[in-house]
Amino acid sequence: MKSSIRTVRKKEIIEGFYELCKREGLENVSIAKIGKQLGMPPSLIMHYFSNKRLLVLGLIDHILHQYQLIYKPILLKFEKDSSLDPNLLVDRLFSREWNLLFDDGVFFSCYAFIFRDSTIRNEYKKLHLRLRSTLKTILDKDKNLSQKNTDLLAEKIFVVIEGAYYYLSMIDEPKEYQRKLDIFKNQVLELIQMKQKTEN
Repeated sequence: MKSSIRTVRKKEIIEGFYELCKREGLENVSIAKIGKQLGMPPSLIMHYFSNKRLLVLGLIDHILHQYQLIYKPILLKFEKDSSLDPNLLVDRLFSREWNLLFDDGVFFSCYAFIFRDSTIRNEYKKLHLRLRSTLKTILDKDKNLSQKNTDLLAEKIFVVIEGAYYYLSMIDEPKEYQRKLDIFKNQVLELIQMKQKTEN
């Protein structure tokens, strides 16, 4: 019972921290501000997270949980059909829903810590490996891909996705954004379709 209360409380604090980071920027958020946002004394927050660094580590775990939700419709589809719909996969991987699931500004603010903190760097690495691993699991479920090198395919797909999101975040003009997005989506579709056709 005590551990479940602790889990709920920590989740509440991380979510409050995230909302403040979205609104004010991670660098401007303090434990006192989180306390005010949640109506908690700062001492209670420090009972669970004794410093901002630990809050950032909790936020990275929250990022992973949110990002994994992007795969949910694809995994549900596999309950009815053992073949992968490449268009559905690509639409999910390049969905604007990523931005709804987790704010890009907060993501990159956390990411900046990897250059100064080896623990945060390792946690970010684990996050990216988990996302690749989930994608590999999806690719392995497809009857045409299950005997192929899905490790390498997942890696190639994520190289495109991560570069695409970094670049797309700097484009404000809708038509230009869509034009670039279509290019990146087609790159991933070609990777999947090429692998589905080729032998090991």
